[in-house]
Amino acid sequence: MNAFKFLSSIVMGFSFLHVSSIAQETNVVVPPTILEAMEQTTNQLIVKGFTPVGGIAADGAEISIVCKADAIPSTNRKEYGVAVEIRSTSAGEDRAILDFDELDSLLGAFDFLSNANWSITPLSGFDASYTSKAGLCVTAFSSKRLAGIQFAVRSGRMQRRILLTPDQWGRLRSMIEQAKGKLDGLRKS
Repeated sequence: MNAFKFLSSIVMGFSFLHVSSIAQETNVVVPPTILEAMEQTTNQLIVKGFTPVGGIAADGAEISIVCKADAIPSTNRKEYGVAVEIRSTSAGEDRAILDFDELDSLLGAFDFLSNANWSITPLSGFDASYTSKAGLCVTAFSSKRLAGIQFAVRSGRMQRRILLTPDQWGRLRSMIEQAKGKLDGLRKS
């Protein structure tokens, strides 16, 4: 009987160690984008270049688009992307960093969502969205067939989405396209 208790306590101990090691592994935070990972590099000189592209005021928030070009001179490594910064009195403030290789799919999502209509579902409501690696979410939605389709943007750590008029939606897409064009020129030079 004592041997059984001894073996049971050993098995329970190993089980506890295994469960706690799994829990520790899930707490590791990995940067979702190449630019964010690069900016967290230590023991290296990092040059973080930026150029504001523009911003729009919408739904009590300010949404800004910034081109980013980061470099590590010692390795001659360069990475490019866009920061989407959202400041809202009710939703807080956050930014999402998008790598250059995400911009085409984001622009494609803007195009699809801009043309969204009731043919995308036979149901009475829909929410169509695209989410980047860093959590920027662009959405077209409506809860009633008779109501108009609305557009919104939200960053990953924000609880509330920022509503955009169709004109603001178009300007946001245009600024992201303009940022991509600037970065494309930098990458080729």
